Amino acid sequence: MKNLTKNLLAFFLVFALAASCISIAYSQGSSEKAKQILERAFQKYRDLFKKDARGLNSVAAKISIKGGGEMPMGESGDMSLDVDATVEIYAARPHNLYLDISGNLGNAKLAVTGKEKVTATIILPSTKQFATIDVPQKVLQEAQEGDPQEPERIKEFWEEVILTYEGTENIKAGKAHKITIKPKDPAEKSFVTAHILDDRWDPARFEINDPEEGNKLVVEFEKLELNINIPDERFVPDTQGYTQVSDKDITTAIMMQIMTAVMQQSKEE
Repeated sequence: MKNLTKNLLAFFLVFALAASCISIAYSQGSSEKAKQILERAFQKYRDLFKKDARGLNSVAAKISIKGGGEMPMGESGDMSLDVDATVEIYAARPHNLYLDISGNLGNAKLAVTGKEKVTATIILPSTKQFATIDVPQKVLQEAQEGDPQEPERIKEFWEEVILTYEGTENIKAGKAHKITIKPKDPAEKSFVTAHILDDRWDPARFEINDPEEGNKLVVEFEKLELNINIPDERFVPDTQGYTQVSDKDITTAIMMQIMTAVMQQSKEE
C-alpha cells in the first residue's frame, strides 16, 4: 500500500487525526487493544466540525515535522530531501480552521472561515500573494453531517493493514500507548508507528517509515490544547500588502518554492 504514509500524514495535518486510524472493520490478526485505543482517540476528535457535536469545541496545536528521504523528480530521478517544519493549527466549530506552516521548504498559511459563505484563503509570504477559494457546499455538508461513503472507504483501507499493540512508553508528552500500523501485504515494507497518550487519548507522536525508499518522517505534537477560547480574529486572513492571484497561480508559486528549497539542499550536500 504505497499511499499508506501519505494518506495518514495528510489526515493528521488537517487534524482529522484518528479518522485514518479507525474503521468499523479491521484486518484479521490486528490487535483488539490497539483498535480500542485508536477508537477512543477517534471518538474524542471526530465531532469537532459536526453540526450537532458535543464535547470538543476547539483545538490549538503545534506540530513539528522532521525527517528525510528521496523525492521523485520525474526524468531526473530521485533527489534527497530533508524536512524540518512546524505547523500551527487552530480549529473551532462550526468550520473555522487556520494553518501556519513554516520551515526549510518555505512558509504558507491557510485560513478557512465564514458563515453563509465559507472561503479558504491561501497566503504565500515569500511572494506576497494570496488566493481565495469558495468552499463547496458539498464539502461543508460532509464535514458537518458526515460523508456517506466514508465508512466504506475506511473499511477498504483497513482491510489492507494490521494493527499491533507494542505496550506503553514514556515519551516527552507523557505515558503513551505505542501502536504499529503495517500493510497486510508482506511485500510492502512501509509502516506507521503511533503514540497515543494514556487516559487522555490524544495523539502525541507518529513515525512514518518507508524502508524501501529510505524515507522516515517524525510528526510530533509539541502543543495540544482543547476547548479553549480562540478569538474570531485568528481565522481572518491578513492579506494587507499582498496581491490576489488565481488558485492555479498560487499552486504554481508553492511548487516553485518547494523546488527551490530542494535544489538548494542538493547544492549544499
